[in-house]
Parts: sequence; structure tokens; C-alpha cells
Amino acid sequence: MRILVVDDEEHIRDACKKALERVGYSVRTMDSGKAALDELSRNGCDLLLLDIKMPEMGGLELLAKAKEIDSEVVGVMMTGYASIETAIESIRKGAYEYVPKPFTPDQIRAIVQKALEHKTLFDENRILKEELKSLQGGRIIFGKSPEMQRVHDLVSKIADTGSSVLVTGESGTGKELIARMIHERSGRSSLPFVTVNCAAIPESLLESELFGHRKGAFTGAEYHRRGSFEVAGGGTVFLDEIAEMHPSMQAKILRVLEYGEVKRVGAEEPINVDVRIIAATNRDLEREVKAAKFREDLYFRLNVVRVDLPPLRSHKADIPILAQHFLSIYSAAMKKGVRQFSDDAMEFLVRYEWPGNIRELENAVERAVILANGPTVKRGELAQWLAVSGRTQPGGVGAPTKLRTLEELEMEYIQQVLESCGGNRKRAAEILGISTVSLWRRLGSSRK
Repeated sequence: MRILVVDDEEHIRDACKKALERVGYSVRTMDSGKAALDELSRNGCDLLLLDIKMPEMGGLELLAKAKEIDSEVVGVMMTGYASIETAIESIRKGAYEYVPKPFTPDQIRAIVQKALEHKTLFDENRILKEELKSLQGGRIIFGKSPEMQRVHDLVSKIADTGSSVLVTGESGTGKELIARMIHERSGRSSLPFVTVNCAAIPESLLESELFGHRKGAFTGAEYHRRGSFEVAGGGTVFLDEIAEMHPSMQAKILRVLEYGEVKRVGAEEPINVDVRIIAATNRDLEREVKAAKFREDLYFRLNVVRVDLPPLRSHKADIPILAQHFLSIYSAAMKKGVRQFSDDAMEFLVRYEWPGNIRELENAVERAVILANGPTVKRGELAQWLAVSGRTQPGGVGAPTKLRTLEELEMEYIQQVLESCGGNRKRAAEILGISTVSLWRRLGSSRK
């Protein structure tokens, strides 16, 4: 963690620097607010230790301006003029803590540690909120087939090595969950797991997302921002769909792997980072390398250990376990009391080819729980949505007798969701992922 001490008294600056460097912090010192702002703009910091009264620019004014540069910086105020009024004013202006002078080295170390722990918790909470938008926790389960047991065994061997990992497999096979499993079983498990979807972020924004930026680095950069590698802070960065990354960005990822450093957009000096990189792709990277679409040197750096995930259709023995697992999750979340699949429903699930793999199975079970009228999911609550693709084994129970139009399927699904919500259109719209207005329009068009 990087600390910037700002005080017009040299002996205070030196005492703080000595006390904090003794326990491993990186400490820089400045004698004025102007010098501190210049340093913050150039190199950033995690915590500001400020004197509340200084010539030209006081600590409160300095903290306010520092927050404009980097809204995530933590401020701790020091003062020899302790009073209730100044303490309240400091907290109101955004300071995390207020410490009266004189103080001992142990006191300042304890306050700084507490403030930085608060910052870490804040960062982790932000990361978790972002992760929860795309993934609900507690789903690291893949089955017990020989195919998946080999994956589990490999994960156990590589988790605590610290080596880079490349996870490959079709879309929906669970690449991110495997990456999380590796992280959770490693020595970095108590530190953040940061996901970056390289395919979902525009090329123009990806560099800032990964490496951060300085205030003013580009239009709209109104404050300093730490990138994913800094936020991970000793943890793991998961680069999903890395094959979609532009070659120029690939070169910068290579530098992280080779030198352990990043450079914020608009910054001059690099920042050291200690992270593990796990990358994933559904493409054949060897073919991409031969086609000059992916850097060979980066491929070799990432491919230290490779985990190949099989498609669900190749380990169908796991389908009953997975289906029941998802059923338990969604039934509990929706308070539906759905407990099991009928025999013919499970037979249908096993026969289906699952082009979308585990993700498609999970979505199908979620939909079945929504539509279920009792404690048992029946074949009809699955087949009407999955059989339209025709992807069941020849002559299997899922073979459709009459294919319906997409509009017919959509309207039937809407009607069933409405029924499950007791006619509550607002709730139905939320489940369907559309606005109430869109729902009204669809219902209106069906009557024409």
C-alpha cells in the first residue's frame, strides 16, 4: 500500500515515514498541499496522512482537492489543535480518521492499518457487487464423471502453484467457475478475484479497465482510477474471452506477466503489481497464433498450465447431479417448494444435446422452476422450450412433432409467467427481463 505523508514540520514527516516503513508500507513525504497534489496526480496513492493546519493550503482543503483527483483515496487527519469541532469537520469533509498530536509510532501504525483495512473492505465490496450482477455464489459444482474428475484433480494440483492458467472450452462449460475454484484453493483466496470480460468491454475502454488512468488522461477522466490489476492487490485477475483482445493490448498483458508492473493511462511511472492471471477462451489459440491473430509469446506465457473443459454432451452422467443442484438453488431463491424432476423430465434432460452446455442447463432449470405448478418438474415444462432446437438424440423423447414459430413460443412463455405471478404484470416483466410497457405491447399485439 502506498502512503503520502503531508506536513509542514519535517520531524513529523520523518517520524511517520520511519514508523510506517518499518512495517512494510511504501511512504512518500511532502511539505505542502501543492506538492502533494502534484505527486498524487503523477503517481497516486492509497492513503493520505495530512496535517490539518499548513501554510497556503490546509489539510481539509487538500483532502477535498485530492478526492477530486482520486475519489477512492483515504484521508487521515493529524493535528496539534485537537477539538470536537475540527474532528467533526474532518469527518464531514471525507476523512476516515482524526488523530491528535503528539502520537506514538504504534498509534499511527494502528490508525493507518485500520484505515487501509477499511479501504480494502470497500474495494472488495465493490468487486463483489459487480460479480453478483453476473454470477450468483455457491455454484461451484460440476459432477462426478471421469471427465470432470480429471478436471478436479488437475485443479487441485495447480491451485497453489501461482502459475498462469489457460482455461479452454465451449461457451457455457463453466470456465469462470473453474477459475474461481483455482483461486479459492490457492494461497491468494483471501484476496480479490477480479473478472474482466475482454469481449464485453470496447477496445477504447479496455486499457483503462485493466490498468486504470490518471485524471485528465482522456475526455471524461475526471479523477484517478485504479485498474483491475491494482484492485486485485495480490489476488487473481481472470481475463475471460482473451482471444478477443487486440494485439496491442496483448503486448501490455505480456508486460504484466514478464515484469509484474502496469502503467495507468496517461501516467509516466509504472506501478508494481503482484497478481495471478487466469485466462479463458472458447477459441483454438494455437490456430489464432498461426493466423497472426494472437501473440505467440503471450500464448506461451499463459499456457503454463492448461485446463480443457469438456462439453456437457460428453459427460451426460453429470446432468442429473447438475440439474438437481440448480433446482435446489432456484427453488429456494423463488420460495417455490419445487423439489424434484419427474422420471420422464430427467430422461429428457439426459437425452438433450445441450449446445449451450452447463449455462443452458441452468437456464432451463430456472425457467422450469418458474413455470412449475407443484413440487415436481414435468417433462412438458422443459420440452416445449428445448425441443424447438431439435437437438436431441435421434428418436429420443425430445424429438419435436410440430415446430412452432418464435412468436408463438414467446407468447406462450409470457402467458405462463403471468399465470405463475397471479396476473401481476409488473412482477412478470421483472422475471422476463423487459419493461412493463414492452410487456403491454407484446400482450396487445397477440390480440390482433
